[in-house]
Formats: sequence, structure tokens, C-alpha cells
Amino acid sequence: MSQKAKSNKSSRAEDLRKDIPIVEHTWTTEKLLKHFNIESVAGLTSAQVQQQESQFGKNQLTPPKTIPAWLKFLHQFQNFFAILLLVGGVFCFTAYALSSDDDTNLYLGVVLMLVVFITATFSFLQEAKSEKIMEGFKNLIPKKCRVIRDGTTQVIDAVDLVPGDVVEMSDGDQVPADIRVIAATDLKVDNSSLTGESEPQTRVPDVEHGTDENGNPKFIPPIEAANLAFYTTIISSGSGRGIVVGTGDHTVMGQIAGLATETSAEASPISKEIKKFIQLISVIAISLGITFFVLGLVLGTNIVSNVVFTIGIIVANVPEGLLATVTVSLALTAKRMHSKNVLVKNLEAVETLGSTTVIASDKTGTLTQNRMTVQHCWYNGQIFRCPAARNVPQLNAALNAGTIGEEPVYSKEDPTFKALQTVASLCNSSNFILKDQHDENAKAIDLASSTARSDFNLLGLDCTSDASEAGLAKCFELLRHLEEYRAANPVLFEIKFNSTNKWALTIHRPENAEINPHPVLLLKGAPERVLKMCKNIMIDGKEVPLDADWETKYTTAYETLGGLGERVLGFAIKNMKEHSLNYPFSAKPNPNFAMDDLTFVGLISLIDPPREGVPEAVTRCKCARIKVFMVTGDHPITALAIAKQVGIIDQEKWDAGKAAVVKGDDIRGWMDMPDAAAQKAEWDKALSHEQIVWARVSPAHKLLIVENAQLRGEVVAVTGDGVNDAPALKKGDIGVAMGIAGKDVSKEAADMILMDDNFASIVNGVEEGRLIFDNLKKSIAYTLTSNIPEIAPFLLYITINLPLPLSTVLILCVDLGTDMIPAISLAYEQKESDIMDRPPRNAATDRLVNQRLISFAYLQIGVMQALAGFFTYMIILNDFGYTPGMLMGHGLSWEDRSIMCTVNDNLRPNECGYGCATPKKSFDGSSTLYGERNAVNLAFCEEGCQVPFPGTSDPFSEFTPDGFRGFTAGAEAVCGRTCSWYNGLSTEEKASYVEARSDDTSPLRYILTAEDEELFSTLCDETNFPDSPKYGFPNRGAFEGDDTAPVGSFYWWDGKRQLWPNTEFQINALQYAQTAYFVSIVVVQWADLLIAKTRKLSVFQQGLSNGFMNFGLVFETCLAILLVYTPPFNTVFGTRPIHFVHWFPGVPWSLLIFVYDELRKLCIRNNPGGWLDKFTYW
Repeated sequence: MSQKAKSNKSSRAEDLRKDIPIVEHTWTTEKLLKHFNIESVAGLTSAQVQQQESQFGKNQLTPPKTIPAWLKFLHQFQNFFAILLLVGGVFCFTAYALSSDDDTNLYLGVVLMLVVFITATFSFLQEAKSEKIMEGFKNLIPKKCRVIRDGTTQVIDAVDLVPGDVVEMSDGDQVPADIRVIAATDLKVDNSSLTGESEPQTRVPDVEHGTDENGNPKFIPPIEAANLAFYTTIISSGSGRGIVVGTGDHTVMGQIAGLATETSAEASPISKEIKKFIQLISVIAISLGITFFVLGLVLGTNIVSNVVFTIGIIVANVPEGLLATVTVSLALTAKRMHSKNVLVKNLEAVETLGSTTVIASDKTGTLTQNRMTVQHCWYNGQIFRCPAARNVPQLNAALNAGTIGEEPVYSKEDPTFKALQTVASLCNSSNFILKDQHDENAKAIDLASSTARSDFNLLGLDCTSDASEAGLAKCFELLRHLEEYRAANPVLFEIKFNSTNKWALTIHRPENAEINPHPVLLLKGAPERVLKMCKNIMIDGKEVPLDADWETKYTTAYETLGGLGERVLGFAIKNMKEHSLNYPFSAKPNPNFAMDDLTFVGLISLIDPPREGVPEAVTRCKCARIKVFMVTGDHPITALAIAKQVGIIDQEKWDAGKAAVVKGDDIRGWMDMPDAAAQKAEWDKALSHEQIVWARVSPAHKLLIVENAQLRGEVVAVTGDGVNDAPALKKGDIGVAMGIAGKDVSKEAADMILMDDNFASIVNGVEEGRLIFDNLKKSIAYTLTSNIPEIAPFLLYITINLPLPLSTVLILCVDLGTDMIPAISLAYEQKESDIMDRPPRNAATDRLVNQRLISFAYLQIGVMQALAGFFTYMIILNDFGYTPGMLMGHGLSWEDRSIMCTVNDNLRPNECGYGCATPKKSFDGSSTLYGERNAVNLAFCEEGCQVPFPGTSDPFSEFTPDGFRGFTAGAEAVCGRTCSWYNGLSTEEKASYVEARSDDTSPLRYILTAEDEELFSTLCDETNFPDSPKYGFPNRGAFEGDDTAPVGSFYWWDGKRQLWPNTEFQINALQYAQTAYFVSIVVVQWADLLIAKTRKLSVFQQGLSNGFMNFGLVFETCLAILLVYTPPFNTVFGTRPIHFVHWFPGVPWSLLIFVYDELRKLCIRNNPGGWLDKFTYW
């Protein structure tokens, strides 16, 4: 990317994090019309529409660039483990091409390629995150709208709107663009999905002139302007007209979409840990591979063997099944969390939640219920608590208790409260929605009978009208069925609420009209407006004058309830004795009845209450050392009140200055600072508080909060349900959306979805996240331990030339076979008791794979396992007659040539080595006798010539009846014996060989025996034997590679001296030993699995309740049996059906591992912080 492109991208990112540059809300209507050169009654002309569209484009969001699925799949192969294994597979195929005699390289190459392909496919299907964020925004875009163009009202597609269009809006419409309101009638918009405000917001055409704390003029941010309606919000009531000032990407919603798509998703802590682990293992694997490849070349190993050896080193180091194990473990945990109503979209998100240090939570709909609920009432000069009951039995229980906490509850028998109930119930247009509107066959709820049931939840029902009236209806329905109450007191006249009056009025026919034949006036609204219309106040059911003393008490109550962040409404009543029931009430042009002599009844306050379980969840977060930020667009007083209710802010912390409420205006001030260091200092100062509430913040601010917290090293989980949460949900280390109340956009941007919208489920997620980190650590410890018994055979193979104890294919059998299910089974381990009392994991020190774990897995348990393998290997080969002493120095040629040994007095092998190479098929342009015989499948001396029986002799063979001739006189004198060689001997050479015959210690004693000399003289006479030049093995040398055989040695196999070679027996014995080595790994892994169950507790404390682990133990044993005793697997994997007894050499080592680890953990528990704790607790 060019510097200019980078600069442009950076500039766009910075712009997106600022408030949208809308200024039209500060203009008068006249200036706005002049700017667009229109009239409000005529709108744009067709020509103006075309011009605006060419300049601003369509009213739609720009979709982000997407990556094709095939490219995403190819990205799975970028993993370094995958690259290593792919290179290894290519080397295997190359080795097979160079030497196709051995099919093992072909099998190994195919297996390596399959491992990479299957792992990549699994990761692609399970981990690839859906790129559907823009689809969620598309679902929000309005389809049609009413617009005035060319002087007429038209219905057009919202996508065709342009800036300057005059749009008409009415109840239920979705706002089709960012619109500056120029006319409104009781217009309210639901901004909850955008700003988090629970209450519908009034929209007026007036320009608001704000002032700061000092009374100076202050710019009103667009998001807080009362004359702007934003793209995709809902008109909840009223109607209005406005001018389009922003379309598509140039809207507040467009800014959020840009933030959501521009924001790069953070790599999860677990992915970072795995990446670091992969790098570590890869460096080790490549370093060892290259080192020993060079060493092999120096030692003279042929190139094909060296390549295969290098592959073995790499394969042994790379835990091929680890990534699949991690993925499956995460998926299993995600499944377990699904049973707790948490849907995990991104598997790695599970562990991230366990590492979380900060939860940045939206207020509305996440911490609160997103429904206004009556909280308090004030009457008779006292504040009472109103129970938020779900049904009549629950309400009666609360009223009978008399108090909630330390607050007294209202008395439903009090006459003043009954008057308050009358006004709140009857001066209320809210109705319950009792039937599913989307299901024609659904039955309507019988509310009168349902509320009497203890399992009924009235609070969960939806209502018509605004949130405050719905809250009042839910509160008073349980005292008297509203439908019946209203029927008994029919409405005679009403004046609806409007933004000018700020009150609503109804006049009713009283249900006791026979006794009181006069209308009753009921009024509710803004308390200060209602109070001004009153002359009396009701106390204990009686009207008393509203004097200064009562006004002071009213003011104190109003300020107290407002200080709690509650919305306060005033209520008044009047018995209109001056009018009859049939009086023709009217409000036009002015009311024809008196409205200034009402009786003030009391106050009722409402708040969007916390969800059940949230305070307890916040408390658990505190115990787990996790900070909970409240991030909301709501008013600071309301936000602080809720924060204190749920425990996000504690009073003692607030009093000590360790808690703070940070407002959006503060953030705007910081972002306007030209000095980046000063900006950072302000952010650090704010974020250093232990408890924080962020109020009146915009979506861009929410993103900045997350980013700056991350810069301080915090692992941030972001929760939310609205469109405004989407950018921060994506930017956070983990995004958690609400499944019921959440918008599609927030769900797509999130990593996890709470299906029950319960904040408390997040805490369960933290616990599960910490558990999965523990269990992944255990799984890796278990998996890495077997690396040492896998690597050690190759190291000894090249350093001390030991016959290879474990083949590369059997390594894969361990990593991808027997170890796989046990490793996964550790994901089922139960949590340890202190898991939620620990502080969050420190990513810098508490790593998934640290030095202590490496030391434990490699240098402690791994070494014991390797010793168990070599012990078993030696026993098996010894049972086949190959003693440990004769193995070293002969490993590279073990499968190509029969070994020859001298014996001691006990007839046990003494010195060993290899003899002559395979004879040449031709020499000097003509075929040899060996070559002619080879052509008709009668080859001899291919693995070495047969030893002559006693009493016989073959002068051309490398053997006498007394053993191997030895290489003292050179290779030709032993391996290349021909008539030409014999005839070419000088007199002195012959004399020395003859003299050596009688010396039993001379290394030359078998070079030319008396029988040899006699036969050479006869057979090399061309007169009698014309083919004598073909006799012998011209140009045949010693077998390249290992130590040469000593003088007097014989072939050794089946535990005794032999007269003919048998490489097949030798290879078979090694394969039995390799199989036993593999079995020993399985046996010691039994103990390894048991000790990996816990990091500190004894296995006896943890118990064996993990059924899947018990299955894993059985599975790995059965799989090993299958690989060892099934003929097809014997062919493919080179295994052999070992004797049952040969399963037991590894058992003592398995017991040693178990006892050692139990003692280690005992010392750690008894001496916390001691040496073992510091250096071995992984």
C-alpha cells in the first residue's frame, strides 16, 4: 500500500471516530430552505434531484470489500505448522521418487498432506467468522417513504432520497435518512437502538441554543439535537415534516456502519498464545532438523536417508493434532455454553472471555430491562417504594412485607394513594397487547384471570403508547383491572400530551355518578407544570391548601427522585362540581372550563430498572478482579443511579474519588486537543479510576473507550444490543450481543450472543473461559510430553547411530491417533474451586505455554517417557538376540545389510559391523557372473555371501569357514576378490599372507588360506576354465556407512551365529521393537493423562468423574491394539503383533511418573510459593 493510501485510510479512521459533521441543526428553517434552494411546500425539482444524486449518490451504505471463500480457505494453510508439514510431505514424495523401493515414504507423504488438508478444512468450517455485518444494516434500511417533489407528495424508494428532499413522517415510520425537522405535531422518535435512551425523544423544529456551566454559548452535538431525526430510528408517535441533510454513508448510521466495517477485529488472546507457541515449536523443529541434516551429511549419510531423517525430526516436534484439539476443545465448550443460553459464534471468544479484565456494557437492554417501571411514589408528604411485581400474589407478598430494603411500600388502602391510582390508571392511553399479531390462530390472554397466577409475568407483556404510560399501566393493573376500571369511568373529553403543554388531561364520568353527578378531571405530566395548575394538595384523602411549606416538601421530593435518575411525573385531580355530566367540553380555541384550581395528588417516578441477577453478576465480576464499565447515551444522573443500583459504582469508592462519571462532552474536549500526549494523559486519568460510568456518549466515543482501554493492556469484552454498539462490539477483544432485544447488526458484529439477554450469563462465560484456558494448558502439557520420546529416537539415530527406535509413521499414530481423544477429553475437566477468585490472566506472564510447562513436559515427564521407550526397545531387540551393546554404531545400515559379529566365550556378540557391498552387475563394459545370474533371478551375495560350510572353501567369497576375512588388507582383498586380483599379488604380499595363516591373532590370517591358494591356482587357469575372468566380484567394495565387520565375524541373527545373511529377520526384529516402543508411549501416556487432570490438586481429590477421559484411556489402548494386531495396519504402518508380555516393560515407568507428580503436587500444596511452586507449577 502506498504512503498516500495509508495516509488516506488513517485519516478516514480518525474522521469516523469523531462526531458526524452535521451543522444543519444549528440553522433556522429559513436558512435551511435557502441553502437547498427549496420551499417546504414544493420540495426539490426533478432537475435538482438529479444534480444532488450525481453529487451524493444513492441513499445506501457502501458494502465492505469481501474475501472470496476460496481465498479464506487458502488462508488456513498459512499456519506455520501447516507449512512445515506440507514441506515435509513434499520431501517424502521426493524421497520416494529417488528411492521407490520403500513405500513408507509414500505413505508418510500422503498422511502428512491429509493431516494438513483435514485440519485446514475443519478450521475453515468451524472458525471462519461470518462476514454479514452489512447485511444487518441493510435489514434496517427503510424501503419506502413519502416525499414532496415538484410540489406534489410522492411515495418513493428510500434509496432514491437525496439531500434537500422534503420528507413527511408519521407514527410507525422508519426515518429514511438524517432529517432536520421543520414542522412537528407531538413528534417522538425511538432512539434506543442508536443512543440507548429508553424513553422516546421529542422532536421539535426549534433551534436549541445550549450553554455551558459558565453560561457561555455551547455547540449542541448532533446526536443530542432535538430537531434531528436519524436514519433508521422509529417514529413512535405524532407526525412531522423535515428536510434530508444526510444520506447513505453521510448519516450517523452510515458512520456506525463505517466504524463497524473499518474496525479491525482484534486477535484473541488464545490465538496470540497459539501463534507464539507455534513459533516456538517451529523454531525448535527447524533448528533441530537443519542441525541434524548437516550432521548427517558430515557423517556421510546418503541424501535420501538424510531427508527422511529431517522429516522425522520435524514431525516429532510438531504436535500435528494440537490445532484440531484446540478447535474441538473450544467447540465443546461452546456447546456447553449453549446449554447456558450463550451462543458462541467465534470459538476463540470463549477463552477470551476468561482473560477479560474489563467488561464495557451498554446500559439499556443489557444492564437494564429497556422498559420503564414505576419505582417510587410520593403522597401525603412521604416517598414510598412501588414493588415491580409480576402478578397479584407477588404484589400482595411485597405489600404485606411492608418494606423493600429500608424503604416503606405504599398502602393500597390509603385514600390519597387511591386518588393517585385513579389518575395514573384513567389518564392513560396505554393498552396491553394480549394476542400475538403474527399468529392469527393465537389465543388472547385473559388478563383478569392470568394476573392471579403466581407464574404469570405481567412485566413481560408489550403495551401500546409510550414507555412511561406502559410502566404506569403495569404498575396499577395488578390493583384493579384497567379495562374494567376504564369502562366504569368512561372518558368524556381529553387533551393529549404535547411538547408545548407537557401534560395530558382527561375528563371522566365517575363510576359513582349516582352519588356524584359531576365530571372528574384528571391530569398528569411534568410535575412543575402540573403543580402550577393546582391550588390544593390532597393529604390523607382530604384537600388542604397548597402553601409554601407543602411546595417546599414537594420540591425536596422531586429533587430526591430526580437525583435517583428516575423520570418524575406529577398527578392532579378535580371534582368538577360546576359542570354537569353532559357539559360540552372543548379546548378550541381555548378550554371552556377552569384548569387552575386542581388538587395535587402526588408524584410517581419511573426508571428503566436493572435486570434480575445483574447486581449479583457484577459482584462476581468484582471477586474475579474484572472492572465493569457502563457505557450509555443516557443522562449522567440516570446512568449513575443505575450504576449504583447494580453495584458498578460503590458509594465508598465514589466518596473516595476512585469512581467517576465521564460524559461525552469530556471526550469531545479531549479529542479536540491538538497534542496527542495530552489526549492520552486525559484518557489515562479517566481510565485509572477503579469504577467508571460513561454517559451521553456517541457510538464513536464508545469505540474510543474500547481502543484506549486496550492501549492500557486491558482485555475488553463489549456488551450491547443496539446498532450503536456494533463498532465497539467488533473492536473489543470479545463482543457479546443480546439475542432477544439485540439488533441484527449487533449480533453479526459480536463473537457471542446471550440468548436470554441476561448479563449474568457473561459471568458464566468468564468462568467457562478461565476453565478452557486451564484445560487447554492441561491438554498441551499432555500432548507435548510425548514429543521427547518421539524426538529422542531420531537424535540417537544420528548421534550414536542407533537403529531407529520409532518410525515417523508411528509418531503420527501417536499424535493423530492415540493421543487425540485423551487430549480432547481434558476439555471436559471440571473447574477448580478457586477459579473465580483469581485475578484475570496476565497475558505477559501467565502464558498458555511457559518455561515451567516446557520444563515439566520435556525435561521431567518427557525424559521419563523416553527412558521407558528405550528400555522397552532394548528388551525387545534383546529377545530377538540383538544385545544393547551391539546396537550402537550400526543404525543407519540396519535395514540394508545383515550385521556380522564375533562372539565371546559365552557365545554372545562381541564386536560387530557390516561386510561387503552388493556385487556389481558389470565391469569394464561386460557383465559379471553376478550380473548374468541376476538377470535370470538367480542372484547370489546380494546381502553378503554365504559362509562356506566347514571343510569347504570359496576363494572368491569374503568368508572362510572360520569367519569374515576382515578389511585389514583393503576392500579388494575381501570384497573384490577375482583372478585378476590374485594374479596381481606380488611375491612379498603372498608371502605375508601365507605367513599370517599360522598366527591366530593376525588380522591377515584369512586373506589367503591354503585352500584359497590351491583353488585360485586351479580356477584362474584360463586354459581349463575359459570363464575365469568372470569369476569373483570385480570392483566390489565395502558396504558404505557404518563400522566394518571384524576379522572372524559371522552373520548374527536369531540370537546366534549364522552362515547366511538374513536382513529380513533383522528388519522384522526392529519393527517389533519400534512397535513395542510405540506401545510404551501409550502405556506411559496413561499416567500422563491422569497427572494432567490437575495443575495442583491430587488426582484423588479431583476424582475420576470425567467420563470422557475414562473413555479416552480405553480408546487409546484399543486403538493401539488395533494398530498392533491388525494385518492391514501392520502393512501400512510397519507395526508387528508383539507378544502380550511386551506391553509391560513400560508399566513401572508409568507408575514412576504418577508417583513423582503426586509427590510434586503435594509439596506445592504444602509449601505454596516455594521452589517447586515457582519452578514447576505450570
